[in-house]
Amino acid sequence: MSLLVAELNPLFWPCFTLAVGIVAVLGSIIFLKMNAFLAMVLAAILVSLMVGGSPSSRLDAVAYEFGDSAGKIGIVIAMAAIIGKCMLDSGAADRIVCWAVGITGERKASLGLMLSGFVLAIPVFFDTVFYLLVPLARSLFKRTGKNYLRYLTAIAAGGAVTHTLVPPTPGPLLVSANLGVDIGMMMLVGSLVALPTAFVGLLFAIFVDAKMPVPMRSLGPSDDKREPIPEGQLPSLLVSLLPVVLPVLLIGAGTLAMTVADKEDRAKFTTESVSDYAALAAAFARGDDAKPLQRIMSSAKLSDDDRLLLQSPATTDEQKVQVASVLDKLITDPKLYDKQAFFGTTLSPTATDLLASNQLRIKPVDRRRMNRAILEDTLSGSIVKHDWNSPARDFANAWKFWSNPNFALLLSAFIAMLTLKRVRKLTLGQLAADVEEALMSGGVIILITAAGGAFGAMLQAAQIGPAIELVFADVGGSGVALLALGFTVSSVLKIAQGSSTVAMIIASAMMAAIVANSPPNYNLVYIATAVGSGSLFGSWMNDSGFWVFAKMGGLTEGEALRSWTPTLAVLAVSGLFFTVLLSQIMPLV
Repeated sequence: MSLLVAELNPLFWPCFTLAVGIVAVLGSIIFLKMNAFLAMVLAAILVSLMVGGSPSSRLDAVAYEFGDSAGKIGIVIAMAAIIGKCMLDSGAADRIVCWAVGITGERKASLGLMLSGFVLAIPVFFDTVFYLLVPLARSLFKRTGKNYLRYLTAIAAGGAVTHTLVPPTPGPLLVSANLGVDIGMMMLVGSLVALPTAFVGLLFAIFVDAKMPVPMRSLGPSDDKREPIPEGQLPSLLVSLLPVVLPVLLIGAGTLAMTVADKEDRAKFTTESVSDYAALAAAFARGDDAKPLQRIMSSAKLSDDDRLLLQSPATTDEQKVQVASVLDKLITDPKLYDKQAFFGTTLSPTATDLLASNQLRIKPVDRRRMNRAILEDTLSGSIVKHDWNSPARDFANAWKFWSNPNFALLLSAFIAMLTLKRVRKLTLGQLAADVEEALMSGGVIILITAAGGAFGAMLQAAQIGPAIELVFADVGGSGVALLALGFTVSSVLKIAQGSSTVAMIIASAMMAAIVANSPPNYNLVYIATAVGSGSLFGSWMNDSGFWVFAKMGGLTEGEALRSWTPTLAVLAVSGLFFTVLLSQIMPLV
């Protein structure tokens, strides 16, 4: 049925599937009062069945995506639940709040939380930052007795905006690569757009808290029920900060090390990368007889002049530089590899491993390395194998274990547990009981968040992204209209499938194609920030961030829809406004 409709109208079925998914989720949770986990799983199954294929295979797809989502966030959420409970029960959160309030004052405490989220989310994923700062919001509420939703929303506003606008988080990094924007420029302009946007988000947090104050609810069977610890007996500030600061330092150092190593770009072609220019030209010249070479020569990255250059033996230094430049252009092609064309070609473990990764989210430097390895395997007689390992790369690889978020939060969880045991003088059995309570609340959050991830994945499988691309394919424009277009495409993609990163990648690729022949009168970094801003708009129940905010904060689905969703919409529109403003007063052409 879906295939027949798709042939008649390629837009109808994906849009109809999206509508059914939205009605199924909202109807189940809001009107039928169904548990969020059950509602998300049922909606994911319904959408998956509408994709087409055998029912059993579609159920397997839902289960696979559920497991994939749980695998990404399961350990992190479990450790965050332990850290949060231990910090609250041990008084560590109280100590940090006392210190912070002493600096900012109670009236400006939400500003401190917003700035903390803003800074910490640059090297660390938003969800991890939110997990780490939620205990501070809860402790701050216990101290002030008010503004709980403001504190939560301030953290979210600061963290979400840098997550989508400032590298090295994956979304902005891939957007800058698609549009050919220098990473340094993306960091600079992204920060210039993000900072005032975060302040607007803080103002909205104050507004939404005044309009709909939310009580702080228990997250577990005996959450927040211990007697408060006198201020003189609270753990020291250093010990209190360790569970928050340690994972940020570990993950941030790993991100920095990997960024430095990636900057080397050792996959780049030079004149020394080709061992035999005559053999290389001969191979490309007889490409009609070999499917891999035929596929390489048909790359959209190559012009007709580039193809002629590759088929002609380079004899002068200038010609060799030109060939290296063309090969370097070739390895940026996201569609260079085709399974059918390269069938029978023996690929190295490097190429095989990278091809097995998520091709939509692969880093630009890894794509270049993958394609370079494919060319080396295909033209082994004329292209020199590149040396990927360098001192910087070896250090980054060695640091991967320590900077892994699962390990970093596990380490923090143990520190928080030991602090609780020492301060409260608990036995190991009592400590184990506390940890079990934390994991019970964390388990529910994992189930709901993973179900939301599966639902979003099924919407992606329904080809909603390509349908939206088709809708905007013939839309053009210039100047401010291009910024509005990038924002709109990214927003629609975000609403449709839930992932900000996917929305940014697809929208930026579309915008790159649109501006390829007629660039605007401002730097393309502004299109990148418009796309990043758009990816914040329309966050609802198919977005794992929605569930992280709701369940870690102890909010109902309705409360999250009335706070989280409009907050991100305000951030999105503000980001577009500051993008347009900067593009006009500081075009950076």
